[in-house]
Amino acid sequence: MRPVLTLALCLCCCALAECQRRRVEELPRLLFRPNFTQYSGYLTSSSGSGGSRRLFYWLVESSHVDAATAPLVLWMNGGPGCSSVGGLLMTNGPFLANDRAELERNDFAWNRLANVLYIDSPSGVGLSEPGPTDPSELNDNATTRLNLGALLHFYSLFPEYRGRAFYIAGESYAGIYIPLLASAIIDGGHWPSLINLKGIAVGNGLHVAINDFDMSPYREAVTKALGIRSDEVNLIDLSSEAAQVNPYNLAQPCFLSSESGGYPCSNTTGLSSFMADIRVQRALGVSGQVNYSLCNVLITGHYQRRNKDVLQQLVTAASSCVSVLLYHGALDWMLPLGCTQQLLDRLPVDPLREGEGAWLYSMRAPGFGLQIGGVQRSYLGGRIRYRTVIGAGHSVVTERPEIGLQLLQDLLAADAKACTPIEPELPSGASLPLGCPGGSALTLQVLLVLLSQLMSH
Repeated sequence: MRPVLTLALCLCCCALAECQRRRVEELPRLLFRPNFTQYSGYLTSSSGSGGSRRLFYWLVESSHVDAATAPLVLWMNGGPGCSSVGGLLMTNGPFLANDRAELERNDFAWNRLANVLYIDSPSGVGLSEPGPTDPSELNDNATTRLNLGALLHFYSLFPEYRGRAFYIAGESYAGIYIPLLASAIIDGGHWPSLINLKGIAVGNGLHVAINDFDMSPYREAVTKALGIRSDEVNLIDLSSEAAQVNPYNLAQPCFLSSESGGYPCSNTTGLSSFMADIRVQRALGVSGQVNYSLCNVLITGHYQRRNKDVLQQLVTAASSCVSVLLYHGALDWMLPLGCTQQLLDRLPVDPLREGEGAWLYSMRAPGFGLQIGGVQRSYLGGRIRYRTVIGAGHSVVTERPEIGLQLLQDLLAADAKACTPIEPELPSGASLPLGCPGGSALTLQVLLVLLSQLMSH
């Protein structure tokens, strides 16, 4: 009797796994035929208050390199409370939702180089199922626990990815999510046999406690470089339709829409219409019918944000041979350059200053040579790299997709084979200093290059 029961249990488990590992066969409103495999469904993770949570995932396998050997990249949007699936359909996925709610091909999709996984986190974000309303779950520690649990469930559903090179990338509040998740992976001993973490990358990340950080000097530096008075931006009420300046990119217009889903000035009309299509939700295996929004404003409003910076976690990752790439669009007023630069100013710059100065990228098209992407600086022997991006604002990968693909390629190419783990150590001293320390030379250099570019157009 026992063998029969065991067989029945195995069949049930296999059926459940197959249901969770659900291949997306066909998507409505898709304007081309994909040459890659994709899966979507739910990953189960435990909550801090007991019980389990189901987070929605969407995996797009590589289109231009062998998916069986290509690395795995986890992409995370920030907020807190914004959907990574929205990042797939608006930022770096193989599909881009247009204003007609159709999916066009993205020529700079990240799955050209890797298998890319998108997870909506925490509970209630995007297509993830909401959990019981519990303030104790809306904080960074609980979100880290959810993300790690979901990741472990992913590896149980997709064992072929175990031990394969793994990277985490994202933007904005993912500047908190990602270092904490990387630290949890390292501290938990889940790598390299299971989660073989090789690198992390964050664009325009919030790495500090926002309530204790004075951004005004850096915001004024950006507006001065553009010839804009600071009060022209400061007086904007982002909840009002009178808003005219885009704080996420001062050189781009502000799209006015009540459907922005908590992301002011962003055109999400096509995304919202696409995700509202019940045929789309069925194709993705969504449980029930979800009223999707790019950002969940209730979660954003109730989220208990971290009260200290993540420099220790970044140093720990770098000291454990995890490559760290931090990049920042120069036209972002909401989270200006100083947010990242001032954090890194606490670390000693590499003494040989190798690689410091301009960094280059390619348009990846016939007839184009190399172009200057911005300026860069390295720390801890090149284990931490910082780059600025000219002509981009808050979402570098969305606004400069060719640069975004170059950043991913450089992250994947970072050579950690000769890396020897070292004891992580922060310079002695107090916490992150507030205000502008007389103006970073790197920040001033960026603004000068930015201004010269704008004057040339």
